[in-house]
Amino acid sequence: MRCSTLIAAVLLALCTSCASLPQKTLTLATFNMEWLGDNTPDDQKIRTEADLKLLARVVRDTEADIIALQEIENDAAMKQLLVHLPEYRFALGATGGKQHVGFMVKSRIAGAEFLGEVPAIAVEQNRTKAGYLLRVRESGNGNGNGNGNGNGKEWLFLSVHLKATSRADSTPALEERSRELRRLQAAQLRAWSDSLFQADSTKHLVLIGDFNDSPKRKNTSLDTLRTAPNLTFLTAENTSCSYAGAPAIDHIICSKPVLKRFRRGSLYTLNFHAMLTEQEAKRVSDHCPVVCRFDWDGE
Repeated sequence: MRCSTLIAAVLLALCTSCASLPQKTLTLATFNMEWLGDNTPDDQKIRTEADLKLLARVVRDTEADIIALQEIENDAAMKQLLVHLPEYRFALGATGGKQHVGFMVKSRIAGAEFLGEVPAIAVEQNRTKAGYLLRVRESGNGNGNGNGNGNGKEWLFLSVHLKATSRADSTPALEERSRELRRLQAAQLRAWSDSLFQADSTKHLVLIGDFNDSPKRKNTSLDTLRTAPNLTFLTAENTSCSYAGAPAIDHIICSKPVLKRFRRGSLYTLNFHAMLTEQEAKRVSDHCPVVCRFDWDGE
């Protein structure tokens, strides 16, 4: 066999072998899509087909395997977006009026199960939203992070959208009520996560989404989460992409076992304002995706 032919055969074998190896990282993101509707006249923010293509471009640029979603009107809205992102599947919660939370997951993440809503976080009917729970199991195929027997670690991801303090709060009393509801939601998240850790202190848990506050703000409503001994804000120091210098409100919070798997330096905000015109950016969202990566065993 000629030398060049032998080299080509070796390279082909290597490439084939590499293709069969388990995925070594999991890329996670959260993205509030700002009133993503089903393109009917009652939509808060009408989007054209061109707008949906821009939104899909931003999503694809995250390279995320799992994306926590906020402000999605219904399944029809997601199906219109996923025409341009066929590599993803999705599920949404049922509460929250015209703003639902949920997840998009790449189809290659075979061990993903949409488990439905966690209602305890909806502390006041019609004013607060439940969280949405996703379970993903690693393959455990043996890259040093699973147990090597095809029965890998179970991860839980909870997508949340806590109560906002908005222009609709037209009086100081209404503003304070919104903050109090957000505090109650944070306390419920703490209680729910604490119950998981009591059952299993090695639980791989990620709380992710739009918290409408920052742990760095004075008098933050997220104190119960900030001081939780089993949880860490990966995004505590982040700043907003829409309001210069303002603390970020989109967060990724993880348990200690997940923190050990976090790839240092991988956390970033995908500021699409830098790659789109001002008008295009307004058509996408008033939030930017927040992205990070973890060591991962399997697909």
